[in-house]
Parts: sequence; C-alpha cells; structure tokens
Amino acid sequence: MQVRSHLYISLVSVVAFLGCGHPAMLPGAAVSSVGDVPDLTLEQVAFARLSDGRVVARGTATTLEYRRQGGRLSASEGRVAIEPEPGTSFASFGTLHVSAAQVEGDLTGKRGTGRGGVELHAQRGDEARTARVVYDGTTLRSDDPVEASGPGYKVHSKGLLARTDGSSIQLVGGVQGSLDVGARP
Repeated sequence: MQVRSHLYISLVSVVAFLGCGHPAMLPGAAVSSVGDVPDLTLEQVAFARLSDGRVVARGTATTLEYRRQGGRLSASEGRVAIEPEPGTSFASFGTLHVSAAQVEGDLTGKRGTGRGGVELHAQRGDEARTARVVYDGTTLRSDDPVEASGPGYKVHSKGLLARTDGSSIQLVGGVQGSLDVGARP
C-alpha cells in the first residue's frame, strides 16, 4: 500500500508539472509567428499556479517556449514544487518537488512528456526516478526503469503504467524491492 501511494504521488506530480498552465507575457519576451518558431520564449522563468486563491504549484525553468497554435510548450531544466491538497492522502507526503531536464506538452490536448531524468522528492523523504514519463490525459506511462524509495521501502521495476485518477497503478516488467512495515511513518 505504501509503494502504491508513493507511485501515485509521483505520477500526479509529473502530470501537474506537465500541465502547469500558460506562461504570461513578460517584458522582453520574444514573439514570432514564422514557421515553427515559438510565439513566446522566456529565459530563467518562474511561475505559480493558483487554485481557489491558494498557490498549489510553483516552479522554474531555464527556458520555456510556447506556441499558441495547439497550446504547445517546451521547457528545459524544469522544476516544480507542488503543495498537496490539505486533507487528502497526499498531504502526508508534504511538498512534492519534481524535476525533468526537458518537458514538452500540448496543453489543449492534455498530453506531455518529461525526459532526460524525471525525479520526485517528497518532503517526508520519498523519492522516485525514471528516464522518461509520458502523460496522455488519463494515463501516465514509463517504458524505462523506475526506482522508488522512502521510509521503509525501496522498489525497482522495468516500467510503469497508471491511470491518473489512481484507480490502477502497474509496475511492469517485474518488480524487485523491500518493504519494512515497522519503518512507515
């Protein structure tokens, strides 16, 4: 059960990271409509996402490019901190920090990819790593090895397939690891 919760947290974090919202126009931002050149390019960007008047995610990216047509974005060295909703099962993990070397997304189609090393670090000590994660609106998939650890557990699988509503999480290609039930918080 602990492992299932941890993996779901990491999946939700990456999904939230990929769908962080539209960037705002800032002074000095480049605008273009020629070919596949981005409509907006920002460097050293910081963002925050609000929900019901509260900051639910904040983050940074070294570069962020946005194309209005199709709502496509790409970012390099993306990092986000997500505050789980109070009273949910995720709240016990504390602030979730997710990073990826490259992030590409289609905001309109709710699709995205984090690659180049996707990492999750939870405030309570849980961690997860994989090379690439693909989000398609209802599922999250990694065909690369997944390493996860936290208080009392450590697991490895060859990949994962999960529904973003948490109804199904499968570690695929075999699972190895350990669980120490006495060490859980």
